[in-house]
Amino acid sequence: MNKLEMASMDIDKYLVDLRAAGATGLDQCETRLRNNARNVEKLRNLFYEGLAALMFLRHCWRVMLRESPDLQIELGGQVAYAEVKHFCQKNQDKLNEQAMLNARGGILALLDEPTATEGNSAWEQIADVAIKKASQYVEGAANILVVESDSECLELTVTSAVHEYDKRVPASADSPLRRLSGILLVTRGSMSFKERPSNVEFCQTKHAAVPLNDRLAGGLNSIRIG
Repeated sequence: MNKLEMASMDIDKYLVDLRAAGATGLDQCETRLRNNARNVEKLRNLFYEGLAALMFLRHCWRVMLRESPDLQIELGGQVAYAEVKHFCQKNQDKLNEQAMLNARGGILALLDEPTATEGNSAWEQIADVAIKKASQYVEGAANILVVESDSECLELTVTSAVHEYDKRVPASADSPLRRLSGILLVTRGSMSFKERPSNVEFCQTKHAAVPLNDRLAGGLNSIRIG
């Protein structure tokens, strides 16, 4: 079986899972997937949009997949929009993994974040992405950024990322950056080097033009994945 046939099978399963979970907007989604079947990186990013959609659906949200922003999400009749960004495993993750393997019994290994290898911290990278995505956020609505991460370097950084983002938001009321209401960080495929209460973290921004109401904020704070 060639790579194109394998990609087609993955797309078929992806669509079946989303339909079974109750997602809408799948006709347009399928077109985007088929059109990018030969583009491995683009296809991977689209699959992560689907993983985010399934996460919401499994927590009783209604989800419609879109072109931009990626998802319309609804809970209890309250609507918000979600833009999804995937972070791959980083080289620093591999260095940290090796440090753990090399550590002798009873000796703690120093696990670094990616500033040395990539030039800026994990939370700065998330804030940078949130800023670059500003044109995708819907004016007059609540918007969140969903960070789908395969990197442990991003764990426990969402509060710092939102703080960094808030520092960069202009005072102007009509700035597109004020359309972002919060960031949801989802860490998948963890190496499990450290204990943690959850692999999903959420933090609201301080200067959102449309803040998340209690129903939406509570729903986002309650999301967990196994």
